[in-house]
Amino acid sequence: MAGRRANSIYMLAGQIFGKAGLFVSLMIFSRILEDAVFGELLLSVSIGLIVVFLSDMGVTMVVTRKMSTGDPVNIVFSTSLAARTFLSILSIVLVMSAVTLAGYSQRQVLLVLLVSSGFILDGYCESSFALFRAREKMIYEGSVRVLHGVLGIGLSVYAWYSGEGVVFVASTYVLREIPALIFAFIVAFHRLKYRPVFSMDVLAKIKPLIVSAIPLGFAGIMIAAGQRLDSVFIKEFIDDAAIAAYQQCLKLFETMVLIVVPTLIPGALFPALCVAVQDGWGQARMRIAWMTELFLVIGFTIIIPFWAAGQGVLRGLWGPGYLRGVSQNDVDVTFRIVLLTLPLAYIFHLFMATVIATEKQRTVLSAVFLSLILETLLFVFLIPRYGIPGAALAHLVFLTSAAFQMIWILNKTYGPTGFLRGALRPVASFLPALAVLAVNPLGRIPSGAVALVVFLAAWMLSGGLTIIPNRKRAS
Repeated sequence: MAGRRANSIYMLAGQIFGKAGLFVSLMIFSRILEDAVFGELLLSVSIGLIVVFLSDMGVTMVVTRKMSTGDPVNIVFSTSLAARTFLSILSIVLVMSAVTLAGYSQRQVLLVLLVSSGFILDGYCESSFALFRAREKMIYEGSVRVLHGVLGIGLSVYAWYSGEGVVFVASTYVLREIPALIFAFIVAFHRLKYRPVFSMDVLAKIKPLIVSAIPLGFAGIMIAAGQRLDSVFIKEFIDDAAIAAYQQCLKLFETMVLIVVPTLIPGALFPALCVAVQDGWGQARMRIAWMTELFLVIGFTIIIPFWAAGQGVLRGLWGPGYLRGVSQNDVDVTFRIVLLTLPLAYIFHLFMATVIATEKQRTVLSAVFLSLILETLLFVFLIPRYGIPGAALAHLVFLTSAAFQMIWILNKTYGPTGFLRGALRPVASFLPALAVLAVNPLGRIPSGAVALVVFLAAWMLSGGLTIIPNRKRAS
């Protein structure tokens, strides 16, 4: 059995290669599709990601916990697959009915169907990951994710050279999943000795499993809506090409979030957080402070070079037509707001994990619900007036509102959370670096390098290195 460190490396490597592969695929698609058509594809991806949450409803997390704590693996895993099948059918019917009733074009409806079908197949891969994690065999999860990335790049390159249109491009979301899914279940059958169970006992467990996961499921749906409704409103108030310009800024942000958060929160750091909560709130507060500082340092370290490079990053990633008809100023402002959202996204996920560790899932539900209402109102007010920067600002408010509601509730229930203690040093160190970026004394790239040195030096000189575990002391 691989150790936790090796399993974390496998998960991180899989995330990096998988997400990088899908990101490269989008870079290629941005160059072979017209602005409005690329916007239609990205809208389909946004809607399809809502299907991801609808077809899972928190079941995978509950199943992982059950299998890890000794429940019969064959029965639990078979129940999870049956539950996912029911939820997948229900979600695809609901989503396709919604986009049809919304009056979208036939091509847009077809694109949504293809992309959503691909995400549903990906959901079955995620179910297999629950089995791999319960058996602490994350090397197989990493392998499946790498296969996703490789297939995504291969299919996108084929689309580029063959001149295939947007329908084939959307079909790649299905085609890349089939070999990966086959590989995942071959591993489950032959390496982990999973055997499907077909019995009334399994059918009887489907409803309790879904019911137990519903709080997390609804929270997940609202989180997905909070992260995806922006494209729907941009389509309504502006046009499809503006969706492409906005999503190009957002895709980089999503990649940076998805590479870090799934590895550190449900992987390496979450178990220790749960143990700290069980040992008492004082221990939990120290753990939260440490994780807050760690996440903010990671976030600011990523922000600074991208902030300095500015639109040069977008031009390099998405090609010379990256503006998609949107003004350069609007794209620049949007990109900078999205960058500032990154550390807030890390804090949001940190406190969502903390709430789950304290078994207060309803707190996530209420916080996200109120934040989603606020975000929707801001979409309606800001996008018609300010364009895509308004959408980016509304999303920043969504994550800020949800995170600080959870912090406030935890503080009210247990006492100080340790957030302010963990945030003080990295935020104070980031301010002079931000001033360097604003003055820009040496040009973009040199000033970015100076700003990064200023941030890291200020953080380390103020005692930041104390958050790094001391190997000798630990031994």
